[in-house]
Amino acid sequence: MKILDRYVLTTFLKNYLLSFMVLVGLYVVLDMLFNFDELMAPQAKEGAVSALQSVWGLLQNIGDYYFYQIFLVFVHLSGIIPVVAAAFTLMRFSRFNELSAMLSSGVPLLRITMPIILASVVLNGLLLVDQEAVIPRMIPELVRSHTEVSGSGNSFYEIHSMQTDKNGILVAGRYTPGTATSQPVMEELSIIERNDELQPTRQISAKKAVWEPRRETWKLTDAQEMTGLQPGAIPTTRPYTATYQGGITPEEIGLYRSGDYTQLLSTDKINKLLEEKEHYGQNQLERVKHTRFTQPLLNIILLLLAIPCVLTREPGRLRSAATKCLVLTGVCMATIFLTSMLAGQPPNAAWADSWPAVMAWVPIFLFGPLSVWLLDRVET
Repeated sequence: MKILDRYVLTTFLKNYLLSFMVLVGLYVVLDMLFNFDELMAPQAKEGAVSALQSVWGLLQNIGDYYFYQIFLVFVHLSGIIPVVAAAFTLMRFSRFNELSAMLSSGVPLLRITMPIILASVVLNGLLLVDQEAVIPRMIPELVRSHTEVSGSGNSFYEIHSMQTDKNGILVAGRYTPGTATSQPVMEELSIIERNDELQPTRQISAKKAVWEPRRETWKLTDAQEMTGLQPGAIPTTRPYTATYQGGITPEEIGLYRSGDYTQLLSTDKINKLLEEKEHYGQNQLERVKHTRFTQPLLNIILLLLAIPCVLTREPGRLRSAATKCLVLTGVCMATIFLTSMLAGQPPNAAWADSWPAVMAWVPIFLFGPLSVWLLDRVET
């Protein structure tokens, strides 16, 4: 590696780290300001503890909540961080006439940017590690609300009429998601199985059900089975000692509650869910699956759009160059966001399978050729 390449690379990496800290820190501060009251413990709100204990408890809640959220925020900012870092790096070179010195030594402008582009490609690996290995292991911590962290909110919720295998319906009075030290639990649950005519055939009720991850089943406590529910039959109730599966998993319940849960799953888990029966949030699963593949490519395209805008050796043009970079990357990010939202809403059933893939690739087809054209127009 040449001395010039090391200099450009070192400067870019420093700006990358600075951009990461600024952008992520800005998100944390803004989110904390809007949810400051929810992060405080109930005792602190009522004045039952000293001021020192209140401040210490608040700091613990902030650290406990945002430490995990940073990994999720990085996924959303992984495209803009290298853009900001590259813009600051090249604009600094231009402001202090370093680009002119590099050009006078016979180095083309595009050659100067090669360490930045290659480093951004390598840094995209952090995104893959974050999405596939880190985030799936901290799902219980990421799905918590601000009030759940502070202890002022409920960590459980009800399940209303969730569909299971065999045309069944699951109802639970309380569902508590799993944590790092405990498994998911359902309480006061009832499962009604129905035939093809949607007539009830059997009902299983239990006071409690604990998820067993090794067997992928629910272990029931104080369960009873009622049969003979068809018209004209005599209902019969007897103890039920078997475990229950029925296609209901913690992931299924998470999808039932919110389609955003899919963003926390690994690609391997998403593929396994798609291979099975129809799931809650099926369209969201397809959307996230295709977005996982195109996001690294879009991150590089964003960078290639920004570099030609700020790659100028005339310091007097930096203001207009920065404006052009902001507008162009902003339009690209807006298009990515819009197509991501549309990917989960196919226009009709015929497009249900291919629509998420089409929407995921639209920004690449639009801005990929544009970035190449802009790079070709750079006066080197």
